[in-house]
Amino acid sequence: MTLIGDILISAREMIPDMCSTLGPATATAAVVAAPGSTLPVGTYAVIVTWRNQWGETLEAGETLGLVVAANQGIQITSTLPPGATTIRAYLTSPGGAAGSEQQFVESIVSPFVISAPPVLASALPTRSTAWLPDSDGQRMFSVGTLYRWLNQGLSRLARKAGGLQDYTAVGTVAGQPLYVMAGEWSKITNVWYDGFPLALGSQGSYFRRNTITSSVLASCAVSIRTNQLVIELFYQPARTAGASTLSAQLGIADIGASCAPLGGFQSFGPPMFAQIGTEIVAFSQISGTNLLGLIRGLGGTVPQVWPSGTAVKELNVPLLGKRLSTQNYVPGNSANLLPVPLGWEEVLPIFILSRARESEQDRQSAAALLKQFDDAVMDYLRANRQIAGPTQVGGSSWGVDTVPGFGSSMGGVVLP
Repeated sequence: MTLIGDILISAREMIPDMCSTLGPATATAAVVAAPGSTLPVGTYAVIVTWRNQWGETLEAGETLGLVVAANQGIQITSTLPPGATTIRAYLTSPGGAAGSEQQFVESIVSPFVISAPPVLASALPTRSTAWLPDSDGQRMFSVGTLYRWLNQGLSRLARKAGGLQDYTAVGTVAGQPLYVMAGEWSKITNVWYDGFPLALGSQGSYFRRNTITSSVLASCAVSIRTNQLVIELFYQPARTAGASTLSAQLGIADIGASCAPLGGFQSFGPPMFAQIGTEIVAFSQISGTNLLGLIRGLGGTVPQVWPSGTAVKELNVPLLGKRLSTQNYVPGNSANLLPVPLGWEEVLPIFILSRARESEQDRQSAAALLKQFDDAVMDYLRANRQIAGPTQVGGSSWGVDTVPGFGSSMGGVVLP
């Protein structure tokens, strides 16, 4: 899985204009009681560093003369700063010379006790590689500039690829036919209402003499496509989608959401959809007041930590289609996963490099890099076939497919 920070660092390496790094670690080490410890008896020296997703810092000062007896261990205390994820403690062999630390133990909590022989080993770092992608470059390009170029590259990629296959969803209001869809979409292929599939129809077939609400709708059409995308449902929905709030914090990677009573939510065949804060999620099951089996960050929304009390809305009209990239990633998002198909992470740094060369007035190199970017996108599209494609009409498993046809004496139109 590719992080946004991976793209930024790859681009900075090519420019080159590297960002800042974490400073040297700070820590203390002491011998403590550790009943059942298997750490060999002897005298140790310890060096501590910090790590993040992109590298390792320089060490804290070396701690010498740690004499470990039976049933004792070495306690490491180190407060991780923002941008660091892991504490790494290097040990010498029992009685080893100062500066010979190679075997190490890691932890994400502090303090922790080393009470068993380390099984991993590495040379001590000679420079900090714990990059901070959300910091400015050391020569000329700010982090805000790189994020702007990343957003532009994602938009160009998505348009050339015809869009990203994705779900979005809206929640209905009883009797209301028009709904604004979040984001920008190049194509809508499938729509459902409360689990029932809808035909993709034409507004000219919609009866507008009276309001007709129904628990089973017939059709959906795109009615407005300006600075906003608006869909129209026919007939009008008979119910208003449910609403609730979170009863406990939802972590960024959690796959279950604890809610207050789910007033108005209906349970039918999965997947079902909801909006938590600004994030669209799919879920597979309602168990009491819990939404289970969450798939996070659909429709171009970003998975986040949502506190208790955050609004939870049922989205009972899911739509499947091809989404264009309208995300606006900003400094601080470097640890977020980049929700794009595999292969895109290889070409995005080329686009950023092209913009860097253009800003340096090297337009010839910028144009060549942009062509390399566009060619790489087309090569990617040619090399990636459809994963699951349409079944032949009349196939043995599904039979002939039809959609409703107004005025058709045969009761429907056969799909070509």
